[in-house]
Amino acid sequence: MRIRLQDLTKRYRHTIAVNNLNLDIQSGEFLVVLGSSGSGKSTTLNMIAGLETPASGYIFFNEHIVNQIPPGKRDVALVFQNYALYPHMKVYDNIAFPLRIRKEKEMQQKIIRTAKMLELNVLLQKYPKELSGGEKQRVALARALVRNPQVFLMDEPLSNLDARLRLSARGELKKLQRNRNITTVYVTHDQIEALTLGDRIAIMDKGRLQQIGTPDEIYQKPQNTFVASFVGTPPMNMAQINKLSTHSFTLGEILIEYPTFFPNKNNLILGIRPEKLIVVQADLSSEKETNIPFTIPCTVEHTEYLGHESIIHVKITQDITWYVKTFVEGIKISDRVNLQFSPDTIHWFDPITKTRIE
Repeated sequence: MRIRLQDLTKRYRHTIAVNNLNLDIQSGEFLVVLGSSGSGKSTTLNMIAGLETPASGYIFFNEHIVNQIPPGKRDVALVFQNYALYPHMKVYDNIAFPLRIRKEKEMQQKIIRTAKMLELNVLLQKYPKELSGGEKQRVALARALVRNPQVFLMDEPLSNLDARLRLSARGELKKLQRNRNITTVYVTHDQIEALTLGDRIAIMDKGRLQQIGTPDEIYQKPQNTFVASFVGTPPMNMAQINKLSTHSFTLGEILIEYPTFFPNKNNLILGIRPEKLIVVQADLSSEKETNIPFTIPCTVEHTEYLGHESIIHVKITQDITWYVKTFVEGIKISDRVNLQFSPDTIHWFDPITKTRIE
């Protein structure tokens, strides 16, 4: 099922929740809609489901406009964060409900297989009131996955699962979607879910689409400063620079000689990912220094030990603090260190429009 949103707008009194949205979701695609609270992502999902009516614009399923078709006639399976389980039914019957409505064959086999995938085998005879929040979420997910709709619509379906189950559920969900080749629209605020699940990611902010692309395109070539700072943990480091010549600029009070030409604008926003910064302790010489064009001195303000790596917060100037991902050990608060990076790891943005400059 191909889904196309054309000039889609939704208003709530004086608030524009979704503003002139255009999206083309290909048949069999897993599209993740990523955004923070209030970005319009859930409202978009509800309009596709038929639970909300657009103020203007059109929703196409294949080549048919479905704006006036009720939710029950759209052949979509919904999974929401608030479970929506039937309290008087046991887990087995909650999962079975959509199959019984459609009088599908091999119902028990489908239920058992789906329950096993989500580790619900031992809970099938329990009622929702006997379940934890995470267990209820898995039942809601199973109820959608057990059938074979034309479209999956999912709104934060893994949010109440613990870290272990969330990891396994992501893998199973993606594998199931690929095997069935069902068009899926998945709404989340979690960028890890977006990057690991989506064939493409559509990023929204304040009702507007900011960028759509593959996970690699979104991460490697953010089209504006919002996307650059929203995707990535920690977020991309950014600072406004002052251009002195075609080969030099200042970052705060620090003079940097740039080895190649850079965009022909007097003021620019420089962006660089935390993992692209190389940490060299200030009292040590490094062979790397000869291969890196410039070095920025800074002071360590805070360190976060993550086992396989550390995230350090460094103060470059009074107003500029950056994040660094590093494998270097023994770095302590108040240490003086140098940051090194290469020109090809820099992203440039216009300080007025906030858009990417190639």
